[in-house]
Amino acid sequence: MKSKKAIAGILSAAVLSASAFTAFAAEPGALNPIAYPEKQEEKIALADSGWDKEERSYFGSFTGIVQKIEDFRGLEGSKFVSVENEEGMPANFIISAGTYIVDNAEIEVGAVITGFFKADAPRIMIYPPQYGVDVVVVEKEGQYVKADLFDEDLVSADRSLKLNVSDDTEVLSEDGEAFEGELADRKLVVIYTTSTKSIPAQTIPQKIIVLKEETAPISDVSILDIVVNGEKIEAEAPYRDEQGVIMVPLRGIAEALGFDVSWNAESRKIVLDQNISLVIGKDQYMSVEAVPIQLGAAPEIIEGRTFVPLDFFKELLRINNVQVRESQILIDDKEIENKLKN
Repeated sequence: MKSKKAIAGILSAAVLSASAFTAFAAEPGALNPIAYPEKQEEKIALADSGWDKEERSYFGSFTGIVQKIEDFRGLEGSKFVSVENEEGMPANFIISAGTYIVDNAEIEVGAVITGFFKADAPRIMIYPPQYGVDVVVVEKEGQYVKADLFDEDLVSADRSLKLNVSDDTEVLSEDGEAFEGELADRKLVVIYTTSTKSIPAQTIPQKIIVLKEETAPISDVSILDIVVNGEKIEAEAPYRDEQGVIMVPLRGIAEALGFDVSWNAESRKIVLDQNISLVIGKDQYMSVEAVPIQLGAAPEIIEGRTFVPLDFFKELLRINNVQVRESQILIDDKEIENKLKN
């Protein structure tokens, strides 16, 4: 039996509920200002010290009204949520166990939600656009949510919001436990109600959720064990290509996940379960549901074995837990059924 676990029943066809992270970030300058008398000189300095340079948020976002919720065929148990913004522009969100939903809010047809996704992540170029969202927020009157990378001064990467943390600000990790570490240079989900009209806007957050850190690059990945669904597999050693992309053996990992892998020598094409395909030497990875996606490196054959970018398993197969640890490369789809709630 394949290990691509069904999470059907976890979310109803009309209602989606999960423990993930959410965010509705409105234009901070449009909110009612908070008075910070002692901060006036600092605000003037910030406004005059190079804030005009172009900056970009770590997360992109899309806000819309939920039109439809259905199972995502690319990965059993994930949900495909269709939304439409105020201008009538549609978009699709893919929500899995790895998605953080603020306040464990329910997502249902007719709700206004915002999906946050990594701005520089590989993306399938189709219409309507399709996003694998990291954070989802259900609109709540009087509440604003900002998801971004914050620097040592607790200013967001897009320079739109500065945090003034007080003793009343609740600071938590993703699992809901109190977080006592440093907030500087971390990815944060910030929940607040008001902000100043300064540049950047300032706020005293009600709650801050500290997102998990991404693993730092490891120079020699060839020494790492490959662990799939909790079991170390016997497979060829991974490596980094000239661009620094981690390349891993395709067949060993895919078969351990329960996928059927077939090879056409004439076309040099590999197909997984008849719906995911790739061609050796071409940085174009195809799903039957979309146009090709690029991952920054083409699949290669080395000593008779095919290697693909590690991101292949996250972006094409939608495995939610793909990470590089100190001693292993971890690829795990089992935790999906444990994270999502019925």
